[in-house]
Amino acid sequence: MGYTGVWRIPVSGLQEILVIVLLFVLIIFLPRRLGRAGSEKKAGKILKALSGRARLCVIVSAVWLLSCTVYFRPWSGEILEFALIGLCPVILGWGALWVADGFKKNQDA
Repeated sequence: MGYTGVWRIPVSGLQEILVIVLLFVLIIFLPRRLGRAGSEKKAGKILKALSGRARLCVIVSAVWLLSCTVYFRPWSGEILEFALIGLCPVILGWGALWVADGFKKNQDA
């Protein structure tokens, strides 16, 4: 099995990290890019719609997932620890923000 240079991450592990990052980006940005049925959004409007706080949360989530992936190496059998410490906080955090945003929009209407 080949290794990438400095971090001694197996190449197959690096591919899995990239797949996780790709899925994360698609889950977050693809629905916004497609918009609702019948309305089109431009890329510039999407970036302007994200506040600085939301952008910071996206970066922190990505860095957290990447660091947990490198530390726990879920491809080598540490899947449960990675899921509990790496994925659960990100999923619960974004879920809580999503629910809070829904309540906020419901109160404004």
